[in-house]
Amino acid sequence: MRAITAIVAAFLLTWSGFAHATSLAQERARYLRALTYLSAGRYHQFARLYAAERGYILRPYLRYHELMRRLSHDTPAAVARFLDRERTLPVAGQLRVAWLESLARHHRYKTFRAFYLPSLHGDVSLYCDELKARALAHRPVMPAFQALWVSGNSLPESCRPLARTFRAQGLVTPALAWLRVRHAMRAQNSALVARLTADLAPAQRVWAHRWLAMQAHPYASLRHIDYPLTAHRAHRIVRAGIVALAQQNPVLAMTVWQGLLARHPTLQREQAYVLRHVALLAAYDHLPQALSWLSQVTPRSSYGSVRRWQIRAALRERAWPQVLVFINDLPAPVRHKKEWRYWRARALAKTGHPHAAVRLLTALSRHMTYYGFLAADRLGVPYNLKNVPLAASARRINRLADEPAIEAAHELYVLHQNDEVWAQWWSGLRGASAKDMEAAAQLAARWGWHASAILTLAGTAATHALDLRFPLAYRHLIIADARMDAIDPAWVYGIIRQESAFMLNARSCVGALGLMQLMPQTGFVTAREIHLSIEGDRDLIEATNNVDIGAHYLSDVLSRELRQEPVATAAYNAGPTAVAQWLPVRRALPADLWVDTIPFQQTRDYVKDVMAFTAIYQYLLTGQTNALQTRMALVPPTVELAANEG
Repeated sequence: MRAITAIVAAFLLTWSGFAHATSLAQERARYLRALTYLSAGRYHQFARLYAAERGYILRPYLRYHELMRRLSHDTPAAVARFLDRERTLPVAGQLRVAWLESLARHHRYKTFRAFYLPSLHGDVSLYCDELKARALAHRPVMPAFQALWVSGNSLPESCRPLARTFRAQGLVTPALAWLRVRHAMRAQNSALVARLTADLAPAQRVWAHRWLAMQAHPYASLRHIDYPLTAHRAHRIVRAGIVALAQQNPVLAMTVWQGLLARHPTLQREQAYVLRHVALLAAYDHLPQALSWLSQVTPRSSYGSVRRWQIRAALRERAWPQVLVFINDLPAPVRHKKEWRYWRARALAKTGHPHAAVRLLTALSRHMTYYGFLAADRLGVPYNLKNVPLAASARRINRLADEPAIEAAHELYVLHQNDEVWAQWWSGLRGASAKDMEAAAQLAARWGWHASAILTLAGTAATHALDLRFPLAYRHLIIADARMDAIDPAWVYGIIRQESAFMLNARSCVGALGLMQLMPQTGFVTAREIHLSIEGDRDLIEATNNVDIGAHYLSDVLSRELRQEPVATAAYNAGPTAVAQWLPVRRALPADLWVDTIPFQQTRDYVKDVMAFTAIYQYLLTGQTNALQTRMALVPPTVELAANEG
């Protein structure tokens, strides 16, 4: 009898699990079908499915999508009920903003005021709509609008009615217009300055036109100054012209400036400003004069752009004593950053202090970072690479998985609702402990959501959880494509880890797609080269196509950059044209020096990350623990590159 009871209980448990799985599959199918009906405008069919999803955890998202789709038709009461009932839903804020924008478009300003929150003041367009709503309620708004108007930025379309009223009431005085012009000049907003000239007093208008001429034709304007250089305004106009010329040619700008100083000694008060800006532009262009000019600049802050580029200019020239002086002048907390510890060690070694250099490098080599790997290579020791799996208990992981917010995130992930899943995930982890964050990363990895596991562990102490932070997803695909294109699969992995963190459907703000973040034009051209049939973005995002095309393009870039992986990595990020301008001219440059003197911080950090990730993936794929040593070769000068390219 007991045996029969146990069998029946087991059957019921199995049947219950099967029934639940079937029910969940049906709910998911209904959800996706409801969204399809909604996008097609088939609202009756949508309503039927919405009613059937009464117990599904994503049902509030269906209502959200319906409200977003039909904002102009819905009543304030319907939106208010949703915002009140679902106030914790991450998309509630997006609905409020969209609803406010719809109300403003339809001039429903009384309702607009009921839904507007002061926390939205940062959205200038919405703030102008709120001021219009206040004005219609006969409340004073011009003082508040004046604070917006005097900025150096052009105002959005929604602000223009207020601007017309502001002007019609005679509030645009020449003095106020001049204040805005000065802000626009500082923001380099030539179009706004040009629009405001009619509001200026005649004398101010002359100065605005002079500034505009300096921006449009700096060299010609500086050669033919036909006004006295005694007034403070004149000094500002001239220095603006020098900086505008320096953006084209820093050496010419400095030559012109020295000539002006000789003829007009009163300009000496602008020397610090001009020298700072021209020297920085020269450093970005890697001009040999940059180090001398920057050495004459007194930094305005202990760790501003001048201080950082003093070090980088000295590195580019391999002026090691100056590198050491500049780094020693950094504040202690900044000097302890891994970047400056590494370069301080390099400078110490080059200036006759090998033991001090070894001590710094030894401590640095214990870190699993780009500079830690470079330090290990300098010492000839293995990298500190070891996988330390996380050990969150099954109970903790399951408890987290049962949280409604996390359960909703899982459903959004399974249904590929990429626009909502991330906000839902982070909402579920708000206030989570370090242990719960680790459990959440393991849970995401269990789902196959590698990007979430990676980003959830970012900033935690779990730096050596290599299996989660550096997954070997798409292994057979990546290795096969890398071998076909004669490139290192570890490098392809490093690119993917940095570009998309394995987000299959990743789309960047500039339109890059998929695992390797291919720009559509590049993807289509490269696909034709390898005879791959691609019809649209959906084909380009598909993993097999994306890696196939991306690996081939990466191979082409590597060939163009003479097999220099750091240079090719920079070209993959910033484009070959930009990188060509950053290559050394007079002599070859060690790769670590070249990387740290890339002018664009985004590309500079990108290359460091990719090279570090590549080293980690080399270890995971082969066990090798000195991957950067063979990749960070000398970067040849452009003359040599040109000769090799024919």
